[in-house]
Amino acid sequence: MPTQTKNPMNPIKLSNVLIIYNSEKEHALESATQAKDFLTHAGIQAEICPHHKNSDTTHIKKCAIGCDAIVVLGGDGTILGIVRELADSPRPLLGINMGGFGFLTSCASHELNIALRCLIEQRWQIQNRYFLRTSITRTSTSQPVEVFNSLALNEALLTRSQPGRLMELWLGENRESALAYRADGLIMSTATGSTGHSLSAGGPILDPNLAALVITPVSPHSLFNRPLVFGGEKTLHVWFNDSAEELLLILDGQVRTQLHASDWVTIRLSQRTFPTISMPGRTFSEVLRYKFNLRGTP
Repeated sequence: MPTQTKNPMNPIKLSNVLIIYNSEKEHALESATQAKDFLTHAGIQAEICPHHKNSDTTHIKKCAIGCDAIVVLGGDGTILGIVRELADSPRPLLGINMGGFGFLTSCASHELNIALRCLIEQRWQIQNRYFLRTSITRTSTSQPVEVFNSLALNEALLTRSQPGRLMELWLGENRESALAYRADGLIMSTATGSTGHSLSAGGPILDPNLAALVITPVSPHSLFNRPLVFGGEKTLHVWFNDSAEELLLILDGQVRTQLHASDWVTIRLSQRTFPTISMPGRTFSEVLRYKFNLRGTP
């Protein structure tokens, strides 16, 4: 398991920056052009690349060849898609929030020039975000075979294709110690993803530096409905009731795959991390105060 640390200041000498903007966000192209002009004026080569919702993101990997860092103008959904596409060749990523909550972004849109100045002056730090590795083993064949294996930055959701229908499943490190759940779904998230879907289902908020797995049931139909937090070294498995139907695995709200009742789902933290850029002096508690409007004076 990789050690989660923040790199010292002045981590990378920047000469080429890729600017990716969500084409569906208002003023995103205007901000991308502004960012390019700002960086170019400082002697840093910058290119602009559009990102379209639900479109093929393979072009992002081509655009990122040769760049030292990436500036993303969008929200968490934009960043999640880009991060998965660049998991094999990660670049430090600075997120500029152009819309909603934006826990993966480092700055709000009105702070664009401040953030770019920090990049130019080498006043930034790296925060390595853990990936979730999720695989599916099909046991209904003569020999069990892995039919799916993918990464997620936020979470993996087990649910039904028709919302609101109860599902029965077991989760544990092995069958002997498995916990039984009767719920509308089960969310398995990283510490980064603890502020996403898991939070809306009543899960805890974790510092993104933590190597941990958060298990949060969705609308559980049982007396035991508490979220669980496992150490990042754990490998967890999920089995389903034999009568289960229309099961889905959804990664980061974007990647969907159909499940069989006999499938065995394995969840663990990946050995890979993705570097995101944080601004100097911006602590996790400060981010929480801003996002949840918790700005009372001590």
